[in-house]
Amino acid sequence: MEQTITNIKKVSLIFFIITGALHLGSSLLIANELFLKEAFILNKTMDVPLVLTGLLYGFASIRLMLTDPKKGHNVLDIFLLTVIVLALGGLIYVNLAIPNLN
Repeated sequence: MEQTITNIKKVSLIFFIITGALHLGSSLLIANELFLKEAFILNKTMDVPLVLTGLLYGFASIRLMLTDPKKGHNVLDIFLLTVIVLALGGLIYVNLAIPNLN
């Protein structure tokens, strides 16, 4: 189980860096008024994957730091997964419920 969480941590870090660079790059394009249509689409679609990969990386790091590999940690796993699901659900709700002012 620990190897799986370590692999999740490594992969989510790579995706976090990629999605963060895309989100930051699209924000810079919008600020400089270059490729506005494409930059707006990229910027609006990359926020949820950025948060998802950040949450996965952060909670995988917390899980590896707080636990002993020889013991089961079902309560901690359920708690961390619940926090991830609630955070993503809240983010998706805010993205859909609040209208864009553009």
